Amino acid sequence: MKKLLLVLFLGFTSLFAFEELTVDNFDQKIKNKNVVVDFYASWWGACKVLGKNLTKYNASLKPDNVEIYKVNIETQKELSKRFKINALPILIYFKDEKQVAKEAGVKSPEQLQKKVTEYLQ
Repeated sequence: MKKLLLVLFLGFTSLFAFEELTVDNFDQKIKNKNVVVDFYASWWGACKVLGKNLTKYNASLKPDNVEIYKVNIETQKELSKRFKINALPILIYFKDEKQVAKEAGVKSPEQLQKKVTEYLQ
């Protein structure tokens, strides 16, 4: 029974996993979309908290016309340089391929909703 619950839990959480962007697919993935990109480090506590909040936001508050992606700054150093990532966590908001905002720090699901409405609607 425990194994079944674990399998179900992992399957459920993977539904809310966000696609990781790379230097090779970044421009194509944000093309003609409203996008929030989370630049993060897997070992940083604040990034983990924001990741959980993004999952909650995605599950209940995110509009259908907004995509959320993640960029691991440890493996995507070129993207980190390109977007001048100098603090963590960083959210960058893109509308039709253009960067419209860049914000550092942890946001609650409700704050994410407000920011997406402000920048992308």
